[in-house]
Formats: sequence, structure tokens, C-alpha cells
Amino acid sequence: MKSYIKYISLIDQNEKHHSVEFFQGLNIITGKSSTGKSAMIEIFDYCFGNSEYTVPEGVITEVAQLYFVIMKIAESYLVIARKPNQEKGFIKIETDEEFVSDINNFNLGYFTDFVPLSDFKKELNRCFGIDIVDTDIDLKDREYRYKNRKKESPSVRHFTSFMLQHQNLIANKHSLFYRFDEKEKRDQTIDQFKIFAGFVDQNYFIKTQKLNELLRENKKLLEEKERNKNYKSSIASRLQDLLDDYVVISGVPLIDDSVESIISKPIDSLEKISSLEIKVDENSDENIIIRNQLVSQRNTIVAERRRQQTILSNVSNSIDVVEQYQNQSKEIDTINTVKLQVSSCPFCETPHEQIANEANELITAIDWLNNELSKSLYIVNSFKADEKSIQAVIQSKSDDLKEINSKIHSIDDIIAKLDKNKSLNEQALKAKFRIESLLEEIKEINSSDIDERILLLKNAIELLQSDLKANYNSAAKIAKAERLINQRMNAFGANLDFESFYKPINLKFSLESFDLYHEMSSGKKIYLRSMGSGANWLYSHLALFTSLQYFFCSLGSKGLVPPVLFIDQPSQVYFPNNIDTKDSFNAEELKKITNQDITEEDVRRKTDEDLVSVTKMFNELIKHCKFTEETTGIMPQIIVTDHADHLNLEGEKTFDDFVAGRRWRERGFIN
Repeated sequence: MKSYIKYISLIDQNEKHHSVEFFQGLNIITGKSSTGKSAMIEIFDYCFGNSEYTVPEGVITEVAQLYFVIMKIAESYLVIARKPNQEKGFIKIETDEEFVSDINNFNLGYFTDFVPLSDFKKELNRCFGIDIVDTDIDLKDREYRYKNRKKESPSVRHFTSFMLQHQNLIANKHSLFYRFDEKEKRDQTIDQFKIFAGFVDQNYFIKTQKLNELLRENKKLLEEKERNKNYKSSIASRLQDLLDDYVVISGVPLIDDSVESIISKPIDSLEKISSLEIKVDENSDENIIIRNQLVSQRNTIVAERRRQQTILSNVSNSIDVVEQYQNQSKEIDTINTVKLQVSSCPFCETPHEQIANEANELITAIDWLNNELSKSLYIVNSFKADEKSIQAVIQSKSDDLKEINSKIHSIDDIIAKLDKNKSLNEQALKAKFRIESLLEEIKEINSSDIDERILLLKNAIELLQSDLKANYNSAAKIAKAERLINQRMNAFGANLDFESFYKPINLKFSLESFDLYHEMSSGKKIYLRSMGSGANWLYSHLALFTSLQYFFCSLGSKGLVPPVLFIDQPSQVYFPNNIDTKDSFNAEELKKITNQDITEEDVRRKTDEDLVSVTKMFNELIKHCKFTEETTGIMPQIIVTDHADHLNLEGEKTFDDFVAGRRWRERGFIN
């Protein structure tokens, strides 16, 4: 997005303007301490929708009646204004360049229609092309939020993390980004990067929500299909039991078809069985045969279960013994070394081998003991695994026994019902009804269109996934962005005075976590917090934020973040700004104050070295602006507020050209 700040202004209590004009490229405000340099960031941030009034207390806050900023966006001008400590904002678009060029046109009478801050931010979002209101990728996530709220919408407020480098941040080893001390804001900014980079739009989130809904529905259908499959398996057993019950009651089979055949054609089988008449063979002894078979099976299962119970008892006893042995062995100190000495006759000093042989046997015994002590834990674990396996077998046999007893009881119940004058025909009819009812269930399952629905969902899911991959594929875009940012960081940092240990500099930045690190040739990652001196931290910040600025410029109209970067007091690493109170910048004097224990010669030498380093830093900022314009067609804007002055820069432009009258030594922002 082509944009830059044209004015940062203040109207005081006497309705007088105090304005600073800026241009594209590098802008420098230089001056001594307490002249309002750092207030430039805070005034911009406040006018840009900050809910906190953070303009430094002092002359500015005492006289200010209204703050306003004018930004050029494409071919128009955005005018935004705030009154001190008010939750309201003013926003207006101007298209008349001649009108905007006269700052006096922006008097108090111009700023009339202030709106609540929430509405102000919404309008500001629209001005910068943020039209996404729903960033949830799964609507299910809302169920876990308070009152089913949507995820935080993207906001221009998250732009500031890429635009502002305060004086307490620019050389900070623990923090890179403004507002990242609040985890929620950090997570939101990282999450919304792909929106600001134009990788995704509102349709992306709508389609992703739809995809997750389809995936959930597909999962439910697959689970239902699996349940039906398991149900059919259990039905086969139930149907066989019902057919057996019918044989026990009637003495004859209801149907000659196998269970598998009946289940495979439930409709035909149901029609066939429904049309059959009940036949009963009073002379049949089929019930006795089946009952005897069941009793025989029961005896076999009981015998096997008791055998397993005996084995389980032995295993449990073994576990007790081993655990007891293990507890006792803990009290035994293991012997690691044995000291041997050659035995000899005290009179003739002739060596004797008997003690040596016994010592060897002792060593063997010690090795065996140590080995046995180390094995005890493995033995316990092995026995416990066997114990669990045997318990599972016993439980399975108990279940089988329960089922067989139920079948035997069912046969005995038939005889009991005859004693109560319930005829075999009546009982057979009821058995037939139960079989027909079960076939009705099978018919319902088979008639389900679940497979067809799964196929339709699969096609819809594949179509959406292909669409998202073809049109968005944010993972590939992020990987490409990381390569570009890393390339620009190292190009920017190549000429800066990093410590020799980090040369050649090889900075890497992760767009997934927003972590910055230097990668050694061995592959070891050294994160910013471990990179040593303040100069390393400063250069890392500068390399990263100029590279992010370049990246957003490379996106053209697709990038939403304005190519504006505030850098406050970067030279403080070399020349502390809080002691610069003179009417002219004297680097050697500042160095002398902060290095009182070194010689005059060392002060001059160190001052010269530091001035060279600071000059290189400004030269690289100039090169960055020029290179960005040449390769992307967009000239970025960098606003540096510092106390360094009169540097001998490379190129045709002098330091004064970039200051352009913004030297605050004899005056400040409030003139």
C-alpha cells in the first residue's frame, strides 16, 4: 500500500499549530533531550486509535488541546484526530491536495464530528482495506468462548507492531515488537499477519469454516457406519440364538437358509418367513440335544476358567515373592570392585594359588548376584504383563459362561411355560415374531443411504480443499515470505558492525512464532536474547523491521500495512540520550561522560569508532529506502528521532537534507 505520514500536529490552548512535516524516504528529527522527539511516536499511536493516552507528561500535554495526523493513502489524504484523554476520534478523507498543503486549514472548527473510539477504529479499518469481520476457522471453537463470541477481528491497531520501535524497544534483547508484552495481542498479531499480507480474505475463513463442518459431519457418518457394521455382527449372533430358540420350541427349523444368507437379503428373508406357517413336532427331542450340547460347552468353559484361575494364582504368588526379593535386595549394597593380592608362604615366600582361585570364584558369585539384583524389576514387569493377560482370558470365559447359562435357562423356561398351559404353537409364534422384528431392524440399516452421503461429503471436502490450496495455500506463501525477509535482513545487516562472532550475519525470522535468531554454520540457533551486546540487538531490530517493511512494499496493493517505520533513539547504544542537553551534539563529550575511567586518546578513538558505526546505520537506512523503491515501486517512509547530528553520510544528500529543518536544539516540538 502506498502511504506515508505528511503531518504530525498539535493545536494548543491558544489555537496555535505545532506541526512537523514529513516526506517519503528517510526523515530525521535530531535534537537534545526533552524536546518532544519521542512524543512523535506517541502522538501518532494515540491518533491511530490507541485506547491509552501515552503522550509523555510535560509541556506537550500541558498545552495540547487536540492532536492530529495527516496521512497520504494512494491519491487521498486521511485526517485522524484525538483530544487528550477522550474515548472519541475524528476521521475524514480529503482529496484536495492544495487544501491539505496548508496546515492552517485544519483549525479547531475543522474537527467537529467526533465519534466513539470503537466506531472510529471500524472506519479506520475500512480506510486501510480491512473488511474481514469473522476470522474463526471453525465455528465449533465459539462454543468454548464466553457467550459464543467470535474470534478477535483484524484491526489497524495490530499494524503498529510492525511500524513502531520505541526507544525502550529498539535495542531490547527480550522483546522485538510493540505490544507483545500482552500475550493476547501477540497471538492476534501473529495470527493476523496472513491477513495483513493479503494471503487470505473473508472467503478463506468462510470456506474453512464450511470445510471443518463437512469434516465433522463426515466423521459422524463414518462412526455411524462403523457402529452399524458392529451392530450387524452382533445381529448375526442374536439371529442364530432366535432360530435356535425356535427349533427348541417347535422341534423343527423355521427356515433352511443360513444366518449369513438371511442377513444378506433381509427383505426377501422377511417376506419368506412371514409367509411360513407354524409347524410343531411334539415328538422331537431337539431341545434335549441342544441343551446337552450347551451343558457340554459349559463344562469345558468352567474347566478352562478354573485352569486359568490356578495359573493366575501362581503368577500372583510369584509377583509377591519377586517384590519381596526386590525390597530385600535394596538393602544389599552391590559390590563393584574386588581387590586381589597374591598369597605367598610367610617363610619361603612361595606364591600360593588357592586364595586366587577362591577369589575368582567370589568374583563370579558377585557378578551373578549383581546381575540377579538388576533383573528383578524386569521379572516383576513380565509377571504383571502375564497377570493382566490371564485376567482378560478369565473375564472372557466368564462372559461365555454367562451367555451359555442364559441359553440353557431359555430352554428350561419353555418347559416351564408348558406347565402354565402356554402351548408350543403359541411359543413358536412368539419366537417367529421376534425373528421378524430383528429382520426389520436389519432392513432399516441396509436401506440407509449412509454410503451415498459419505461419498457426497468426500467429494465436497476434496473440492473445498483443492480450492483452498489453489487460491490461498498460506503455508507456501508464508514460507516464501520468510525467505524474502531473511534475505533482506542479511543484506541489510551485512555492512553493520555486528560482533565478529556473528559475521557473516545469518539472521532468520519465523512467521509462525515471530522469533528472531542467528543461525550458525553448524545449524545452532542463537536467539536474540543470547546475542550479546546492545549493538547486536539494535542491528537485529533494524534488519528485521526494514525487511518487514520491504516485504509489505513488495506486496503492492495486496499488502495492508502502511510502509511507515518509526525508530526512536537508535544511537542510544553508543551515545546515551538522557545526558544530551547541550545546544549542539558533541559525540566526544558524551562519550567522555559515560567513560570517565579511560584516557583522552581512548575516548577519541572510541568516539570515532562509534560515529562510524552510527553513520553506517543511517547509510543502510538510506540504501534500504532507495532499493525498496527501485524493486517494488513504493518508497517507504522511515522517521528516525535521535540526538546524533551532522553525520557524514554517503551519496549526494547530506545529513541536513534528511533533517529538513527538524533540528531541535534551540527549540522543541512546542516552539
